[in-house]
Amino acid sequence: MLILIGICGTTSLFVAFTRNMKRSRRAALLLIEVCATLILVADRFAYMFRGDASDLGWWMVRISNFSVYALNLFLLYAFNLYLMDLFTHEGRLSRVPRRLRMASWGVVVGLVLLLVSQFTGLYYTFDSMNFYHRSHGMVLCYLFPAVILVLQFLVIIKYYYRIHRRIRLPLVIFTVFPILATIAQFFCYGLSLTNMSLVGCVILLYMFAIRDMDEAVDRAHRLEISILERYRKRLEYVVKERTRELIAANEKAETLLLNILPKDIARELTEHPGKVIAKDYSNVTVMFADIVEFTKISGGRPAEEVISLLNKMVSIFDERASREGVEKIKTIGDCYMAAMGLNMDDSNRDAVRMVRFAQGILEDIRELNKGLASPIQIRIGINTGSLVAGVIGKSKFIYDIWGDIVNVASRMESTGEPMKIHVTESTYEETKDAFDYSGPVEVEVKGKGKMKSYFL
Repeated sequence: MLILIGICGTTSLFVAFTRNMKRSRRAALLLIEVCATLILVADRFAYMFRGDASDLGWWMVRISNFSVYALNLFLLYAFNLYLMDLFTHEGRLSRVPRRLRMASWGVVVGLVLLLVSQFTGLYYTFDSMNFYHRSHGMVLCYLFPAVILVLQFLVIIKYYYRIHRRIRLPLVIFTVFPILATIAQFFCYGLSLTNMSLVGCVILLYMFAIRDMDEAVDRAHRLEISILERYRKRLEYVVKERTRELIAANEKAETLLLNILPKDIARELTEHPGKVIAKDYSNVTVMFADIVEFTKISGGRPAEEVISLLNKMVSIFDERASREGVEKIKTIGDCYMAAMGLNMDDSNRDAVRMVRFAQGILEDIRELNKGLASPIQIRIGINTGSLVAGVIGKSKFIYDIWGDIVNVASRMESTGEPMKIHVTESTYEETKDAFDYSGPVEVEVKGKGKMKSYFL
């Protein structure tokens, strides 16, 4: 018995310091363990002082026997609290089963009768030598704990599959063995079978409760890991989606930027947003193409028709420029401005490519006129030389070129003839081996005086 007292006392300490168990369930289990320990201590004192006729023996025997019976009822009440918490939380019952409430009242009635027996000898009496003797009402003392255990057993069986499998068997053992031990002790006076069985079941209950708690913690960890894994996958999916959207947005922005700026300039402006973008180019060929008498043509047509015509013409030019590597600079009204040589290529082939591009857009205009009621004509002027190119402004910025060759190229266009290519002497010198030109023609250029020019 001393060994059991030590085991129960140690188990009580373990329960007190258990942190992963629900507080209300831990309190109930701690009360069970403490009651079991005190039952063994009281039972031990009852055997030690029985037959001791001294005053101390008289008090110790009576207090010890009363404590044994009272603590048995308190232990059953604590087990009842444990079941209430177990079935309402883990078993997910909306309210406490009626049989468990009846068991609680059974404990109260049992305690009242135990108190009455202390003054009436209903359960037991003591002789002059301080020996314990059963009374005729002892059957009630055994009946109440047995009825309480039966009520608890019926609840456990009814909701057996609502609780975790590891705790089912200890609960059944806790109710069945003490009942059998109580029946045996009723007929075998002198053996503490009920107390021993209760204490053994209490220790077993603690062991399985700890195992159930560990498994519950393990399940919680697995659930947490599963939730984190799902969250990680969801986060990865969201990141991938956002990355894909960002890439798509960047591609759109890059495409839009490349529609405005040359590739090298766009990259430099992206990498250095605050930097002044300006470069000198030594050998660039500039072309201007303008619709002949556009003011007269647009004045007699609806605005939508005029814009539609310009859009169609410029779109055709843009497609050809993209195919042939020509850099479109801008459109000014009905004037289309483009350049070759902004890639720092000094091979003198850019001028040839620009003239071929000019020939191509003349063919495009002829093809476009086949579908128009009133055909249009364009003039083309080309010049070659050095210039400065750069980006102007911080918002709604524009890539533009400056220099005498730009002004002269514009003058070649304005002094040219419809559906002909008018070039300066510098362009002629670079392209004369590739094309046939007319004889030189002198034109007046503002700020330059008379200049030689050629028609292709």
